[in-house]
Amino acid sequence: MSSNSLKAVLIASLTGFWLWSIAIPVQALPTFARQTGMSCTACHTAYPELTSFGRDFKLEGYVAQNTEQLKDGSDEKGYRLSFSQNPPIAAMMQIADTFIQTPPPGVVANGSDKNGQLEFPSQFSLFYAGALSPKMGAFVQVTYDSASGSFGFDNTDIRIADKYKLGGTDLVAGLTLNNNPTVQDPFNTLPAWGFPYAGGNTAMTPSTGTLVEGLGGGVGGLGVYAFWNHLLYAEFCAYRNAPQGGEATGDPDIQGYAPYWRVALTQDFDEHSIEAGAFGISTNTYPNGDPLTDPAAPLDAISDVGVDAQYQYVGKEHSITLKGSCIWENQNWANAVLAGKTTNAADTFQSLKGDLTYYYEGKIGATVGYFTTTGSNDPLLYAAMSNNIPDSAGWILELNYLPWDNTKFSLQYTAYSKFDGSADNYDGAGRNASDNNTLMAMAWLMY
Repeated sequence: MSSNSLKAVLIASLTGFWLWSIAIPVQALPTFARQTGMSCTACHTAYPELTSFGRDFKLEGYVAQNTEQLKDGSDEKGYRLSFSQNPPIAAMMQIADTFIQTPPPGVVANGSDKNGQLEFPSQFSLFYAGALSPKMGAFVQVTYDSASGSFGFDNTDIRIADKYKLGGTDLVAGLTLNNNPTVQDPFNTLPAWGFPYAGGNTAMTPSTGTLVEGLGGGVGGLGVYAFWNHLLYAEFCAYRNAPQGGEATGDPDIQGYAPYWRVALTQDFDEHSIEAGAFGISTNTYPNGDPLTDPAAPLDAISDVGVDAQYQYVGKEHSITLKGSCIWENQNWANAVLAGKTTNAADTFQSLKGDLTYYYEGKIGATVGYFTTTGSNDPLLYAAMSNNIPDSAGWILELNYLPWDNTKFSLQYTAYSKFDGSADNYDGAGRNASDNNTLMAMAWLMY
């Protein structure tokens, strides 16, 4: 049997399992659900997308509890120790198979048959997620990645938060210590928790992205935030370079601290909620391995400014989420242009994303998303790209089935209309953007 036939059998078998499992009801109990005694659907439409209650739980420090506690102290004097007797440990595994429309010639790294490969797992994560004390909680993720074949720290957010009264209105204020700008954000509009929520490691993907999308895991930041009257969210963080396992040549090296800011207005109307906001980060940086990287060298300055918006409806049977974001990046290449790495002294780059998700009874869902990137013409910076521009665009269609709250099966199709600079012959060897269209089948398991 050919490899394509085997893959067709795999998809048919997976689809058959979805249909068989529809009739089997069971409630998922990951670590936050065990701590609160509530179903996963209280916080998620379908993980990792948050509901209004889930956003409150996150902003209040992951500490809400409704189970038997181990305590030291009293109600009068306060508790010096209070956490669940259930250990806040969880695990996640993703298993993915990826199929590329036209396999690139000679790319063995993308699979032994040059057309993607089965990743078992594509990702495996262990979490410490829950209350650490009455006012302190954590979301700590350690992940095995099949592409690197190693474990490493993934998304991590440690919080101290408390509730206050300000002129008769509610105020939640806290501190966040995290390793990925936007991982601490309560909305699913920003890069760390934005759609698509998962993908295989062997797909063909565009070569460029914004700075804020690429800093995760390589920085550490401390910030302060406030959520006033369930209306206004504001945050300020400062990030510092924190490479793990050494830095690869060419990785950006943040000099000093990079300020990150975020503001958002949000409002709930019974089953409906809306949000509109803005965010940004500014860095001084120069590439590793650059002969001019010394204390007296000029620094490149990269700044991202973005806007985002979200509408969400969560009813008893139906849920709908419509969201989008746009990021504008200004790149001033004081160092890179002297090193002969860019043609222009300054470039711009833009990223636009939007998606619409629908779920029925939290079990059967679909998402359609659009993405596009555009940027300056720079013959040195984008020498490997058609027309020397970083433009890419496409659509993502994803079908999901959750037989249980902690189990998701997905079929995801990505269709490119432009890839690394053009729609046709983007690599100079006759390869078109549509040749990179990708079908991925994934099982996503949480416990």
